[in-house]
Amino acid sequence: MDLPLNKPHHFFFLTIPFILVFAFNKYKGMFDINIHDTYFVIKYSHLGFLLSSFYFLLGLIHFFLSKKRIGLSNLITYTHTIVSIGGLILIWLLLKQINKEPTQNIEDILKTIHINEYLNFSCIITFISILFIQLIFFIGVLWKLAKNLF
Repeated sequence: MDLPLNKPHHFFFLTIPFILVFAFNKYKGMFDINIHDTYFVIKYSHLGFLLSSFYFLLGLIHFFLSKKRIGLSNLITYTHTIVSIGGLILIWLLLKQINKEPTQNIEDILKTIHINEYLNFSCIITFISILFIQLIFFIGVLWKLAKNLF
């Protein structure tokens, strides 16, 4: 049976237009990351272009592997697809929750700050998970390519 998860490049290629729509919807908006005393500021349009290029590259790799009939482990393929796309959606949802404006009540503001610390930590863990699964995926691809060449 030909399940949609057996063609992960479709998911990556379908993710690209959504990333670009969200990125250019807030064209003048800025995404800022505060790490101790340093701020990293990126325009949403630049971040969207960078993410869509990366997801296009992932889609091309999956497409190339399927056309050459080079099969990775189903566990690696499914985990890579779910964590890469699901993690991106989770980070987007967490950032929307972090950017909510608190009410003017001081107790609510302090509660929001405390909750935002956990949400920031969740974003960081999700981002590290996405990076880790990319590393595992690229090692698996290189291993399979080297194995098929020799």
